[in-house]
Amino acid sequence: MSFFKTIYLIAWKDILSELRSRENILSMLFFALLMIFIFNFALPLDAKTVDLLMPGLIWIAFAFTSIIGLGRSFQAEKDNDCLEALLIAPVSKGAVYLGKFLGNFLFVLTAEAGLVPLFILFFNLEIGSNLPMLLGIFALGTFGLSALGTLFSAMTAQIRAREVMFPILVLPLAVPVLIGAIQATAGVLHHTPWGQYSQWVQLLLVFDVIFIIVAFWTFEFILEA
Repeated sequence: MSFFKTIYLIAWKDILSELRSRENILSMLFFALLMIFIFNFALPLDAKTVDLLMPGLIWIAFAFTSIIGLGRSFQAEKDNDCLEALLIAPVSKGAVYLGKFLGNFLFVLTAEAGLVPLFILFFNLEIGSNLPMLLGIFALGTFGLSALGTLFSAMTAQIRAREVMFPILVLPLAVPVLIGAIQATAGVLHHTPWGQYSQWVQLLLVFDVIFIIVAFWTFEFILEA
């Protein structure tokens, strides 16, 4: 089986499975909605406070929502005793990783797309013409989170305390991506000139590339551990 066909089939299998059950995406959206309600009632809603806190609030919601979905990335394989099949399948393990990563990336982006209108509604967030740039930053941040999350989901799939270990392992390593995403989002929302926050976008790009390459090359060893 070709490398790219393996990626396609793994990603398509995950997408079909999620479309049938909707378990992950619904749990992610419910948790994110709960967080937004808490933010809405716990924080003062004056324009200055919202403007100051909004980039951080957005990425707190995105990060913890993605943790829920990414942590269950290999749950179906574990429940159906299919992890061994991935090990012995005559395909590139890197392609298996990229297929899982692609599915996870699309799931998390879908959940985030559902959250943006809620932030606009509850916090009177004004995006306007900045939406394309903002969506690009969301995609870059989600790329890094998904690259790490997919790798560590495989690492913790057979650990009994995986729900605890997964965020403990992922979140510290994701700090550079989250910092870059928050700062870049703040630059867009505050209408800062591009030159003053472009370095944060570059930081996102660098860590995305590092994470996806490292995860690709180490996935086989983690899967066999």
